[in-house]
Amino acid sequence: MGARKDLAKSFSRLTKEEVKAFCLEWAIGLSFKPVAPGCDVSINRCPPGSVALFCHHFKFSNLLHPFSNFVLNVLEYYHVSFGQIHPQGLARVLHFEVLCQASGYDPTLLSFRCFFRLAKNGD
Repeated sequence: MGARKDLAKSFSRLTKEEVKAFCLEWAIGLSFKPVAPGCDVSINRCPPGSVALFCHHFKFSNLLHPFSNFVLNVLEYYHVSFGQIHPQGLARVLHFEVLCQASGYDPTLLSFRCFFRLAKNGD
């Protein structure tokens, strides 16, 4: 997973059965109608009304569904989707959220921006 320009090179290797097992493992409701794209469909060609997610976001970053308002606010502010953020970057967002809550503070976009900035691949 690299920069946004590399999304055309990212392809799924999951079967329908693997997607279903992943959703059950991470408590993602099958009512969301998860699908595995064909092995020749890149992540940047997500069908309208769908959200492309990397399994690594859940496994590496410990991303959980439903997503918190803080995480959604960060994505909205920077105009990026889950598929455009490296799992390590998403882990930073989630760690910041957890540390704020452990310290007795509500995580806010303003406080997050005091500590972090958005960086493209190579920055």
